[in-house]
Amino acid sequence: METKNYPDATTVLTLIVQVDATTSKEIEAALQKLVDDGARNIICNCSQTKYISSAGLRVLLAYSKLLKKSGGRLGIICPKASYAYEVLETAGFSGIIPVFENEADAVLGGLYAPPASSGTMRSTPIGS
Repeated sequence: METKNYPDATTVLTLIVQVDATTSKEIEAALQKLVDDGARNIICNCSQTKYISSAGLRVLLAYSKLLKKSGGRLGIICPKASYAYEVLETAGFSGIIPVFENEADAVLGGLYAPPASSGTMRSTPIGS
């Protein structure tokens, strides 16, 4: 898994192709390391993820709650045309965790952008 850091303690974590009971433990460890290293806002990039199980969903939900408690947020990048998006939508996650079509929407104009009152346009998460 790769990470990319942005200002304001925002990190993009690119998830693997298959997120299941075994690999969700790796993802959980990667997310915990990011939190321990000071990441406050984490965006999980699922654009290459072909499969996601309930174990993977549990990890995403747990870290969404953890980050929210500390004043941060978890977002997900997942194209609408993907199987992973279908799973997120069916499980109701798009109503809980903001889901974006691409990294630019999530980072530059979306979840972690300055408030709209600052003159910056904000993108709307998928499913809103």
